[in-house]
Amino acid sequence: ESLTGSGAKQISFSKVDVHQACTYASEDADYTWRLYQHHKAEFAKEPGLLEVFKRIEMPLVKILVNMEQTGVLLDRPQLELQAEQLSTKLQALEQKVHALAGEPFNLGSPKQLQHILYERMDIKVIKKTPGGQPSTSEEVLMTLAPDYPIVEHILIYRHLSKLLSTYLLPLPQQADAQGRIHTTYLQSGAATGRFSSAKPNLQNIPIKTKEGRAIRSAF
Repeated sequence: ESLTGSGAKQISFSKVDVHQACTYASEDADYTWRLYQHHKAEFAKEPGLLEVFKRIEMPLVKILVNMEQTGVLLDRPQLELQAEQLSTKLQALEQKVHALAGEPFNLGSPKQLQHILYERMDIKVIKKTPGGQPSTSEEVLMTLAPDYPIVEHILIYRHLSKLLSTYLLPLPQQADAQGRIHTTYLQSGAATGRFSSAKPNLQNIPIKTKEGRAIRSAF
């Protein structure tokens, strides 16, 4: 990222200055070799680990490379339709929350939400932030939700808003011309030993809600 940047301003590695790219690639190869020498000595002390490394981990590398290069196919039209439907739901929810609050406010602003819940509606403060402000965390809102319909609607709004901003809008943009997303699979990214997925993470899409299941069905 120090060479290519990140986010919207990120450039392809092919656009990096050739001298900088050369230094980076040389260091990449050099440190990989150094790590190999280090771990080779460590493996010599643990024959069982060496067997796992040789028989399982290394053969998997080629498979993962093929998976990453092939990519995960998305149903773009379905995701775009879901994004449109979710946007409509969010607008309706926002209007409902404003009606219950008695005034319009920014649902994404913790400060404005504090004002509505704890000042305007006079809800009892059950937890404060480290800075001493009344908390509007999900944990607190889930405690309040059974007694206050406005809080229940706010929680639903947060959930749907996250699905829209984290998955439905960015995923189609990250796909290639064939509609495939090329995530990175990490062999050592999780303490449990399972694979993890990054840039983008395709493994944490919620499955407990119908909206989350709908997103998964577009893969």
